[in-house]
Amino acid sequence: MNKQLVKGEAFVRQTAQPTWNKALTSSLNTGLDQLAQINAAKKAERNQINNKVSTYINQLNSDIDLTNLNDSQQQAVTNYLVQERNKYAEAATQITKIEDPSSQEYLDYRDQMNGIQRSFGNLANQLNKYKEDKVSYLKDFDDRRVSDGNEIGSLKKASRIYTDEGSMGIGPGGQVTFWDDDDGKYENYSTIQKPFLKDFRAADSILQLNESVYSAGQSLSGARQDMIRNKLKNMISSGGRDTVLSLASDDFLIEGGLNLQDPSLFEPENQDLLAETVLNSYMDALTNTSKQGANDKRPASGGGFSGALKDEISTSEGVVNDALNFSTLTKNVPGKLRENKTKVLLNELNKIDTSSNVNYLTRGEMYNKYLEVNEIEDESKEDRDNFKKEFGNSQIYTYNPKTRSLGDSQAVNINTDNPKDLYKFYLDNLDLSTKARNHFYNNYDNYTKSSTPSNSSTNSSKSGGSLDNI
Repeated sequence: MNKQLVKGEAFVRQTAQPTWNKALTSSLNTGLDQLAQINAAKKAERNQINNKVSTYINQLNSDIDLTNLNDSQQQAVTNYLVQERNKYAEAATQITKIEDPSSQEYLDYRDQMNGIQRSFGNLANQLNKYKEDKVSYLKDFDDRRVSDGNEIGSLKKASRIYTDEGSMGIGPGGQVTFWDDDDGKYENYSTIQKPFLKDFRAADSILQLNESVYSAGQSLSGARQDMIRNKLKNMISSGGRDTVLSLASDDFLIEGGLNLQDPSLFEPENQDLLAETVLNSYMDALTNTSKQGANDKRPASGGGFSGALKDEISTSEGVVNDALNFSTLTKNVPGKLRENKTKVLLNELNKIDTSSNVNYLTRGEMYNKYLEVNEIEDESKEDRDNFKKEFGNSQIYTYNPKTRSLGDSQAVNINTDNPKDLYKFYLDNLDLSTKARNHFYNNYDNYTKSSTPSNSSTNSSKSGGSLDNI
């Protein structure tokens, strides 16, 4: 029996209780409450929009021609045509009175008449396009093909202009316009962002990849894992932003969608971060599929653990609950609280073995030490870039608290949004044998299915971290 392990287990049992700072907990809970309120409001507004469109469709008679304009729209078109025809007739009358066809006055009337004719053609084309779009939108909506990744504003405008609620106008040059209640002005129909559809093509490609990963009958690792990740990355980036938004929001491979809670991920300036989050989420799903395939195809075998290993595993079973609790400490924490989340995680890890030469720092803490060591007071973008070049861009760094030197510090490559990565990271910091650690690694899926981490750690939170956006 590993006596040192037993001592370590007792120590872990004593220190694994929730002891994090109450101020950090309060800060995180406040942030999560605000986030939940924002998401709930958006969900309610989305449901209201969908209900309105559904009601409109359900009230349509089977013999209604959707390409017909309603009375107010037809009146707007008629008014414009009458107005422009009067202008055309007046110009035609005046031009006949001019004897010199090369005069500027003659040329002006001619240009006016030609412009009116072009506006009529443009109006006809835009009306036809609007009618086609209306039919397509209502059919796609009824078939549940409209992506949940669309912004609320885009869905709201579509629900107005395609359900006869929107006020149509005709602008200069025969431009079809619709009144925007939010901006308080008419907007050209051609510039209005139309809702995009679910990217079934990209989703089907990912589903096929998922099937091939399962059929291979082996867990993803090494070069094969890198190859699958690159394939997945190409699929996600194949259709640009619309594809990324669809895969992030629509129910495809992962039941219920990715359920990303941080609204800032969906802002255009965070496109790369959203794509990386989507990639990691689908990669996690493929990894789990590969393990399931490997388990299903693995032949039955005998054997067992040695006496020493069996003792070590049996005396360390409590560690599993601690590792699982640790892995869910910061579940569903938004990106803007990432520094705070990391600080909570590292506070617990640094308690495990206070005598170790290896300690952990968050990115903000590491950067502050970097500024202190280099005696930098007014930090700049160049300083942040130099920091990344020297230490890498990670959420976690190793640090020797005894020497207080940054020379041996290294970035720790771990996805703090992935519970399984956190589970493994916790175990890596315990005094376990390689075989026992691998045993706990390999049984992660079984543990998560059969046990639920205690509630004592689900309310933990984060402190106000500095420099999270280094």
